[in-house]
Amino acid sequence: MSENHIRGITTTLTLLDKALCEFDQWAHGHAVRSVLHQVRNPLSTAQRKSLAAEVAEMKSILQEIKSALNLKASVHEVDRMIAASCSTLWVYLVELEGTRLRRYGELPPGLAEYLDPQVADLNSRLRRISKIIATGGPR
Repeated sequence: MSENHIRGITTTLTLLDKALCEFDQWAHGHAVRSVLHQVRNPLSTAQRKSLAAEVAEMKSILQEIKSALNLKASVHEVDRMIAASCSTLWVYLVELEGTRLRRYGELPPGLAEYLDPQVADLNSRLRRISKIIATGGPR
């Protein structure tokens, strides 16, 4: 196989494997209840068991393909994932500043004065998280 074949196969199967990891978490009851982000898990016990069984079978097939084609697993380090997310998220947060929100129309009185300091605080905290990750310790 060429490097292009290996790269294409590995990329597709890695995306599948990542999705299966998420499915497996849901099969084991994972749900999220945060401030603005929620994931409900209404799966029945029967659905969870069936889902877990299918995921296990699919992972077994992926393992067989990996071995047969001598594919390498892609490894992601949490510290790098957090740092990358922080670097990306600040861009989205900056878009919430009053000067940029005006592109959607005139702002209600007081919105920019309220939101701008909040956005600045959130971005400052993202930088602190990045620093915690980079230095291995608290602020």
